[in-house]
This record gives sequence, structure tokens and C-alpha cells, in this order.
Amino acid sequence: MPAFIFILFIVLLLLVKLGAQNTPEDIPPSAVAPLSQSSKVNPTSDSQRASSASAEPIVLPVVEVSEQAPLGAASSTTTAYGPELSVFDTPREITQISREALDTLSPGNIMGYDELAPLVPSLTTMAPAGDYSVEPFIRGLPATVFRNGMLVGLESYGTSGPLPNFYAYENIDIVQGPVPAVFGAREMAAGYANQITKQPNFDKFRGAAQYSIGMYDQNRWNVDIGGPFAGGKAAYRFDYAGQYSGSYYEGAYMHSQDFYLALSARPSENYWIDSNFEFDTMGFNLPLGINRPDQALIDSGLYQSGNMIGWLGPNGTFHPGIGTSVPGEGYVIQWGPQVPISLRNNLANLAGSGNRTNYGVAQLIQTLKLSDELRVVNNTMFEYFNLVQNPLANSNWSYSPGDWLIEHRIEAQAQLNQSIKGLSLSHSLDGGIFLWFQDNTDYTETSRIADNFWNMAAPLSRSNLLPPITLAEALRAQDIYLTDIPIPGIPYITYNTNNFATARSEFFQLSPFIQDIIALGDKWSLILGARLQWYSIANSEPPGTPSFLMLQSYYSILEPQFNASLSYKPFPWMNAYFSYAYTQVAAMDVLGAFCPEFSSQYYHLENIEYESGVKFNLFHDKLFLSTEGFYYSTFFPVTVLPGGFTPITPAQVIGAEIATQYQLDRSWNFSAGFDYLTGEEFWTQSVAQTGPIVIQNYSAAVAARYNLPVDPYTTLPPAVYPFIGFPHEHGTAMISYNSGQGFGGSFWLWIQSNMFLSYNYATQIPIDYTLNASLYYGTKWWKIQLQLYNLTDNHYWFPTGTGFQGDRVYNYDKVLIGLPFWVMGTVSVFF
Repeated sequence: MPAFIFILFIVLLLLVKLGAQNTPEDIPPSAVAPLSQSSKVNPTSDSQRASSASAEPIVLPVVEVSEQAPLGAASSTTTAYGPELSVFDTPREITQISREALDTLSPGNIMGYDELAPLVPSLTTMAPAGDYSVEPFIRGLPATVFRNGMLVGLESYGTSGPLPNFYAYENIDIVQGPVPAVFGAREMAAGYANQITKQPNFDKFRGAAQYSIGMYDQNRWNVDIGGPFAGGKAAYRFDYAGQYSGSYYEGAYMHSQDFYLALSARPSENYWIDSNFEFDTMGFNLPLGINRPDQALIDSGLYQSGNMIGWLGPNGTFHPGIGTSVPGEGYVIQWGPQVPISLRNNLANLAGSGNRTNYGVAQLIQTLKLSDELRVVNNTMFEYFNLVQNPLANSNWSYSPGDWLIEHRIEAQAQLNQSIKGLSLSHSLDGGIFLWFQDNTDYTETSRIADNFWNMAAPLSRSNLLPPITLAEALRAQDIYLTDIPIPGIPYITYNTNNFATARSEFFQLSPFIQDIIALGDKWSLILGARLQWYSIANSEPPGTPSFLMLQSYYSILEPQFNASLSYKPFPWMNAYFSYAYTQVAAMDVLGAFCPEFSSQYYHLENIEYESGVKFNLFHDKLFLSTEGFYYSTFFPVTVLPGGFTPITPAQVIGAEIATQYQLDRSWNFSAGFDYLTGEEFWTQSVAQTGPIVIQNYSAAVAARYNLPVDPYTTLPPAVYPFIGFPHEHGTAMISYNSGQGFGGSFWLWIQSNMFLSYNYATQIPIDYTLNASLYYGTKWWKIQLQLYNLTDNHYWFPTGTGFQGDRVYNYDKVLIGLPFWVMGTVSVFF
């Protein structure tokens, strides 16, 4: 690490010298916007595509304050529906997260979308016990992610796929509600995030570098440079980020190298080219948490000890020693006392455990302005991802040798204005065609997911890993799904078939779409959008699968999508709206493709949303207040039952939210939000005519008291079940101060209500909260920042899965303690 710091210092000196040679005039940096204001980088907007003559740069964040106060939150713009609109006029609840907000939460880079929860009232922290959130979770459901308006497609249900590189983003729009027709819905989502990537600077060379160090062996660094070339008609932006960090959790770590490059050109005033390229490589071990959760562990840190003495085979036959149980039976434990345990303990703390991923993305956006009223936009994106997940304690392995996709959207955006009998009428039309091809080969092991047979009161050992199940043993159990098959070329990792996760999938999608934003005078507006998604799909089991286990499926699918919103502004400072959306989407496998087990009904899952809200813009754009209520009807993702049968189960979420932001002056900014959610699973309407499956539906304390087996894979009876692992209330509050003299700081609070771990609604995680602070001082050339997390050292817990997630069925298998009080410091230089 000292060698790296030395090299970084030398590089900085060279870059400063280069910058001084290329920029004889010293242009003062721009202001730091409030946390809520997004310095919008819209890949298809005229404001971002300014010609080199106007020289309006997208600059790096610095510390000085400008003379002019920034616009309020209601006046900032968004591309949530495709064309640019103000936040106030958009009939959705939108949170714009600026670069400054990301750096306030964690200047050393955010690891997952769950860390944005302090900024978004409806965004719930989800599944940190064994996963980073690769998508945000909004209203209890996963939210689809877009990159400059294009679908990020190699991820599924929030926790599978490439981790986002937040250093690559200038800002992020978090939008509540279904995806509109221009972008296109893909999963059972109640929101979406549009990542706006960093753009080049056309005015002069600019750069920044930072190094972050913190408790629990945190080491992170970043270099961000950019400037013009080709006589000012082109510009570049390069960002490199890395980390070599340990963890509070024993055995967990994150080693990453992330490279981002943006190139833009303005050949003429009417033709703009923007591109970005990214490559991320990561090696990490996840914090799986502590198994055998019960109320004593959550309340007092007491762990239910006991060693596995055997396992149960078909018909409950007892087998002494180590072996793999069949679904419906479980593992036998010789229970011991409840003993204190280190909350830093980690179920993945085994030699050799870990994950390796490589992710690449390339995007090219071309905009041709034919007139002031008409332009054509070409948006093309390529993604690549491979993954090796080495054996963890529960033998949940995954391998993807190299999944990839290519997407292309060509669209025409037109402005039409007319007057009918004195009523002004304007149209913002956006129509075009979206093309998508994806190729996946995914191997996943799911038959031996069991955690509670481990005794974490003693050191974990690989000698206690569950052995693979041979074909003969699976036949004796009368469940071919149990068969463990070696992956070709990687024999130490095995996989299963018929588990709705393993697949060789190729598909092509063609989707025409049209949207019209109609302004009826000054008070009324209407948004109408429609899209038709046609898929041609070929699925099979991946290479290496024995012929007698090979499944294949071929489908040609049509999925309609429609959205409509009506807005009414009785006063310039008030906007009331009602929105409706109907979409059909498909279930997905682990990494966003499809599986041979899918029947046609899996490609026609209906999602219906109703939403109504009111927005207020008060005190001359200083106070922005919004409130809304919604109803969302959807289907749960696939859940594998013993024997491979998978139900499609309806679910609904109902809720309300209020959010406010008050910009007192240039120095003070306040924001707060609160939402209430309730969700239910309707297993009385399930195709399977069963209830949900859980790995274990009683706590470790109950198992010890009544000498019950652990991880038996239990199927519950049909009923209407409230969401588990699901906080009904979620609140956020933040106050920020900027002195204008280089000093500033922020305090923010995140709080959520209690949640039950499983469907017996007995063991619960109490109210969780954290209070955090960020303090800084600097000049236009340097900045020192101190992060203080969990100031009150509150003990708070996370389940394995919550709400809509499939991993919720493992909530009695492991929980994760949140980080205690910890500190991180960051030094930044600007040049």
C-alpha cells in the first residue's frame, strides 16, 4: 500500500504539470450543490450537448461556493420518462442523488444500493446477509437499473449480478413506480434507477484524486481526470478506483479495480457523440452472518450451540455423521447451551471461500438534431460478465463463464405545438424501436443450501462441508433435482438442473414503443405510453449436463405494456397527479436470462399499479413537499419446491409516502421522508395450491427445546401471508451545512421498524436505526473529510432476505449484525 501511495503521488505531480501546460487560464471551480440537487447529465438533452463555443462543462466536485444559489429540488430536471421534465412536473416520486450526495454517504465508494437508503424514504436495505444489493429495493420490490437510459441486463431480483461502480456516476435518479414505455419493464419492479455516468469537461483539463482509510482495514482510492482535445471539439473523462479492504466481519474482504472512460465529440452543432467504457474486476468474500438466529441472539448476543450428529434420509431414516439430507427431512443436532458469541463471526469464514467477477460495459450515444423540434437518438450498449463463486459454508455455488448482451434503441423525439380555440396544446413525442440480444450460460448449485447444521461456537472447517449427492443417491431419494453434476473444466464445483437457476439461454427481443407527453394549457398534462415486447427464446441445460437430465424450451412471446398519467396544476406551486400502469414481464434466472423449466405463463406475469400524489413547490423554490399513495399488484419470482415444482404466486404492496426538502439558504439544507408499506403473499391463489417453502420455519431455540431437525425444507399450508423480513415503516432525515469558507458537514438518520424473520411471526428484529455524520474542510485545491458512522453504536440486524426476495426463506438460517461505530477519513486533491 505505501508503494501505491507513492506511485499515486508521482502520477498526481505529472498530471498537475500537464494541466498547467494545457490550461494557461485559471477557471474557478463550480459550487458544490446541496445533497438533494442533481447536476443533471442527460445523455439526450440539449443542455448537456452544448457546443464547444458555449463551453458549459460538467465539472468535478469541489468545495467552493458560487455566488449564485442553486436551483431548488422542484426545478431540477429528470429523464425519468425519457424526455427531459422538471421534477415538479413529473407524475412520480423521484429522488435525485447527486455526486456530492454519494460522496457524503461514503467518499470511499458505496458498495451497494442498500447504502442509499438514508436518502430515499421508500428504499429499504435488503439482503446484506450474503449479498450486496446490485439493484435498489423500492417499496419492498427490486428496482430495475438503467445506464443512461439503457437496461442493465445481467442482474436479477436485486442481489445477483455485477456490483455497481458508483465512482462512474455523476448522479442517479431513483424513481418510484413502474418503468415507462420508453425504457421498458423487465422484472416485477416497483421502481427503477437511472445511472447518469460521468461526462467529459469541454472547457479545460480538470482532475481530482482521493484516498480513504478507515477502521476495519478499509483502504480505497480514486483518480478522476478529464479535459478537451482536438481543438475543443472532443473531450475525455477517465476514472480509476480501487480498494484493498478487509472487513468488520471475520474472513470477509473486498479487492477491486474499476476503470471508467468517457469520450465525447461535437463534430457540429447538430451532431453529438457520447461514449463510455467500463471494466471492473473484483475478488471478495461476503459477510454471511451468523446462523441459528433466535431472539436470544438478536437481543443478547447468545448463540444456540450444538454439533451435528447425523442427517435424515428418505422417510426420516437417521444416518450418523456428515451427509446431505433430502428435502423434507433435515439434520440432527446434539444441542448444547446458549453461549456468548462474537457478533463479527461470519459463516463464510472458511479458507478458500470467495468470489471472482469481471464486468465490462461499452455504450455509444449519438444524437442528431434535425431542427429545434426534432432530433434522433441512437443508444447502443454492450455488457459482459463472468463469475466464479467458490464453495461457501452452505455449498451454494455459481459459475458463469461469460454472459453477454447487446442492446440498441433508436428513437425520434419531437416537439409539436398548436392552439385549438385559444387552448395551447403541446406534444413531446418519443417513439422508436428497441433491440436486445442476450447469451447466458449459468451453473448454480442449490440442492445443498443448509446453514444451521454448522456449530459456530467452534471454528468452522471445510472438513464439515456437505458432500455431493450422486445420481444413485438422488434416485434413491426419488428426487433427481438433488443430483450434483461437476462443471466442465472446474470439477471441484458442482451444479444442479431443474432448479430455475441453471440454464443455457439465448434470446432476442424487438420492442416498438411510443410515448406522448401532452400539455393542455397551463394546468393539465397527460402522459400516454405503450410498448410491445416480442421475444424469440431458446433455452436448455448448459454444457456438461447428462442427456437424460437435458431440458429444452423454445418460445415466441408477446408482452404488452401501457402507462398513463394525468396531472393537474390548480396553482403554479401545486401539482396533483394520478398514474396507472399495466405491464407483462417474465420471470428470470440468476443473471437475467431464462430457464428451460419456464412454461409460457412465466413470460406473462402481470403487474398493475395505481398511484396518486400531490407535489408542492413553496417559498420561491425553497421548500419542496410531496406525498403519494399507491397500490401494486404483482407476482413473486420463482421459488423452487422439493422435486422442482415452482409456483407462481400473486402478491400486493400498498403504501403511502411523504417527503420534503427545505433549502433555507446557500448554507443550510434539510430533507426528510417517511413511508409506510404493507405487503401480502396470496398463496390461496397459487398455481401450486401450497403455501411458501421455508428452509426452517422455527428458530434455533425452538429446535433445541423440542429436539427438532434443522433445515428440513418445510412447505407451509395455503394462506394469505404478510411479507416477512419486511419493515412496514421507513424514515430518513438529513441536515447539511456549507459555511462558504471551506467548512461543512452533514448529519443523517436512517430508521426502520421491526420485522419478523419467518412465517410463524415469532422471532423479530427490533427497530433499526443509525445516526451518521460527515465533516469536511478544504479549499479549491484540497479537501479533508471525516465520516462517523453509527454514532450511537446501535446494534441493528439484517435478515437474509426481506419482502419480495426469494432468499427470505433462509431467514431462520442466518442474520447479519450491522456495523458498530466506525470512522473513515478521506483526503482529496483537485487540480
